[in-house]
Amino acid sequence: MAKRTWVGLAVLGCGSLVGILSGGNLGLVSAAVCLVIGLVLFVASETRGLRPTPTTTSEADLTSHKTNLLVLVKEVHVRPQRSGKFQEITDPNQPDLEFEIFAHCWLINDTGDRLGIPLVQMSLTKPDGTHLVLQRMPGDLDKWRLGRLRDELDSWGIRYLQAAQEAMPELDITEPLEGGATRQGWLHLRAEHLTPTELRTSPITLSIIDSHCKSHLGVAKGPHHVPGRVWPFLGKSDGVPASSEAPSPQGRGRAITGT
Repeated sequence: MAKRTWVGLAVLGCGSLVGILSGGNLGLVSAAVCLVIGLVLFVASETRGLRPTPTTTSEADLTSHKTNLLVLVKEVHVRPQRSGKFQEITDPNQPDLEFEIFAHCWLINDTGDRLGIPLVQMSLTKPDGTHLVLQRMPGDLDKWRLGRLRDELDSWGIRYLQAAQEAMPELDITEPLEGGATRQGWLHLRAEHLTPTELRTSPITLSIIDSHCKSHLGVAKGPHHVPGRVWPFLGKSDGVPASSEAPSPQGRGRAITGT
């Protein structure tokens, strides 16, 4: 009970006691004065208690922003290596390999808010339920290319499968994502102490914390591409991949004469 409420009740009690002990007109006047003062204090205290407590700025910000950032992991390509060189998988349970992991991700902001992306993390959930945080390797995707087979049609109406290498732009997390906008890109990660089977079948989760401290998840359940179709790229002047296992980007594939 508030302090003013106690004071008001005390004044009412004192007025009643004075009126009873004094008697006569003086007692009645004293009791009336105490009654008025006590009622004023009591009503003022109760009225103040009904007023809503002002909300702090941080609480208002958290309740006013309902963020919904859709996170998608579209595809995952894994390159097995040993000592920095491509390594053919001879045993699906081979434990001594290093893995370069490339994840193609999409972000969709379906709110009207401008969202910053201060924290991005990718993790793998192993068959035993343990989580392994994958090490990010930012800023080097210009050194890698994704291999694709393109179905092309020449001037004679003959279709060809053309081997091509596509650039892999990095997912931009430095600039805020405008309301209603989408963004896509690749993340380069690295892992070890895993087997090819674990990487092929284990879920890979992209976790994002936005500028309103809300968490958003996107999961690629697999199976993933192990080994994938990503190869090193030396540069535009070379025009060829850095490793011999990649297909030539200029070579014309097998003709498909059927329609």
